[in-house]
Amino acid sequence: MPRIQSDDLEQPEAITPLTLLLYSAVTDPDRPLSWSHPGLVEEPNQLLEGSKIVELEESSAIKLSCFISKCLSSEMVAKDYQRSTGSTKVEVGEIDTRAPFQSVKDAVNLFGEGAFSGEKPSIRKVKPQSAERVLAKETQFHLARKELNKLKEQLENAESTKAQVLGELEKAKRTMNNLTDKINMVTESKERAIKQTETAKRLAKQLEMANSNGSTETNGSLNPDLESTREQYTTLITDLDAAKQELRKIQQDRDATAEVKSTAFKQVEDAELAAKANMVRVDELSKEISAIQETLDQVKLATFQAQQDQANIFEEKDVQRLVIKATLEESANELLTMKKEFEPEMVQNLESQLAETGEQIESLKKRIESVKASDLESVRTVTLELDDAKGSLKKVTEEESSLRSLVESLKVELENVKKEHAELKEKEAETESVVGNLHVKLRKSRSELEARVAEESKAKSASDEMLAILHQLMLETENSRKEAEEMKEKAEELKKEAEATKTALKEAEQKLRVALEEAEEAKMAEATALDEIKNLSDRTTAARASTSESDAKITISKDEYESLSRKVEESDKLADMKVAAAMAQVEAVRASENEAFKRLEATRKEMEEMKAETEAALKRATMAEAAKRAVEGELRKWREREQKKAAEAATRILADTDISSNSSPQIYIVQKQQYHQPGKIYQVQSLEKEKAMASKKVLRNNLSGIFNRKRNQVEGGSPSYLPGEKPQ
Repeated sequence: MPRIQSDDLEQPEAITPLTLLLYSAVTDPDRPLSWSHPGLVEEPNQLLEGSKIVELEESSAIKLSCFISKCLSSEMVAKDYQRSTGSTKVEVGEIDTRAPFQSVKDAVNLFGEGAFSGEKPSIRKVKPQSAERVLAKETQFHLARKELNKLKEQLENAESTKAQVLGELEKAKRTMNNLTDKINMVTESKERAIKQTETAKRLAKQLEMANSNGSTETNGSLNPDLESTREQYTTLITDLDAAKQELRKIQQDRDATAEVKSTAFKQVEDAELAAKANMVRVDELSKEISAIQETLDQVKLATFQAQQDQANIFEEKDVQRLVIKATLEESANELLTMKKEFEPEMVQNLESQLAETGEQIESLKKRIESVKASDLESVRTVTLELDDAKGSLKKVTEEESSLRSLVESLKVELENVKKEHAELKEKEAETESVVGNLHVKLRKSRSELEARVAEESKAKSASDEMLAILHQLMLETENSRKEAEEMKEKAEELKKEAEATKTALKEAEQKLRVALEEAEEAKMAEATALDEIKNLSDRTTAARASTSESDAKITISKDEYESLSRKVEESDKLADMKVAAAMAQVEAVRASENEAFKRLEATRKEMEEMKAETEAALKRATMAEAAKRAVEGELRKWREREQKKAAEAATRILADTDISSNSSPQIYIVQKQQYHQPGKIYQVQSLEKEKAMASKKVLRNNLSGIFNRKRNQVEGGSPSYLPGEKPQ
């Protein structure tokens, strides 16, 4: 190490090991030193450390010279002692023991900031400022990372919502396909019902013709007709058994639906209770969140107050340092004066004072260290409390979002349960109506069977059986009408399902809009994050420039310079790596946004296709309903025409036949009398047949011609009209 040159110092004779010891205690308080007699060390830039002589650096020696020169410029009064060569009397000089200043403020004004500033204290002031700047920058970088993570989470949520929307769209497609299949089935069933009604009409016509022909034909011709009617009767019995079995099945289905209905009501009640409990939980969580926010505000205020207290403590420390330096200057000046006077008693007093000042310095050091430790612990505790509060806030927000999603899902489930409940009610009403109709049919069939059995046992006539078959065919036509009405109800249900699909499509569109808004928010957040990163980079460059300017005046060793340069390079590399990672994340976010936009466009196209398909299905349903109404109108017209034709034919037959007015009441009386006498039934019936023979022949010929024309028209595909009637 280089030694101090005497030319560099203003007053090198004033530099002694004692002054060096005092200066080293002020400048380097962590260094343990012990002072010995000044005569043991000859050179002024050497200092005893234990039993070794430690050489001072050039910079510290220069600082010491400046310090001593300013101390010598202060006001001190001393008188030099003089020794005469021939006398032993010692002249003692007078020392001014008054304090050169009354307060710390006077000391600062007296010596100025330059006496105590130096290079080393300036380094100490710069270092915490740069560390605070680095900490602030690191916190800003952490915040930027957290914001980027939030953006990633938002993008993931948007992608998940998009996936859900796509799944719902696929479900809507499936429902639309099912609806189209159901519509096709409805149209096919309508066509079948129309064909069945036409066949029933043909059978009714044939039965009427057979009834008209049965009275005129002989007993040989009646036998095959009776056999055919008996076969039809057996088929009717089998149909009745099948209807009974269907009734039993319907009753079982009704019981099952009642059980399902009760379970659905229970589920609805449970869901309502769960929704109420979740709402109470949401309120409690909102209250807890507000309380946590209040505690956070209080913690922020506490941290601000702690920072202010820390600043005040640093100011007090600076003032204490100034006071200690002033006292050291006083002691140094007193030592100089005492050295000049060579008084051993004063030297001992000064040594004791020096020891006391050393003890005071050590006590002050301990206090400063304890204050530093307490400040650091308080800052650490505050930061830990802040981190805990932030974690609890995040947990509470996550719980709140999960509870909101649960509440929404429960609401959706409630709506679904209500819809299912309404559907079950409709199905139950339909089943009840079907059961009532079947009961009516059973009663009618039973009454008809009893009437037919009575007629077979009493009369055994083919005409009565034919009339019963005709009546049954009319019932079948009524059944076909009821089936057509059921088809109408099915078409209405399909309409309702189409409306439900429309609502689902609207909800999907709303979800897509929400996803687009989230993507736009992610873009805005990305732009803000980029701006913050740019600001942080500018601040880092400015901080580096400021630190480089402030450190330009500091003289450091080569090892420290190399370590600092390495740290700067490492920090630059880390900053570049962080910026590159942030840019890569931003690019990934942009790519995901582009993919999301593409998916949204595809989903929009699919939504438009689904809308077109739903419109086509609705058009088909309306066309089917219109066709059904047209068929029903034609059926009504046909019935009215047939009734008109039958009335006209009856009037013509009555006009053509010359039956006396007296014979008809006698026949009626005979019928009434013979109805209660089983032995004379066949005689009355033979008289009736003989008298009504001519009228039935004429009616048979007319009806056979009408039914043949109708059959030809139906087989040819042309609509049925009365003879002489023009098409509309």
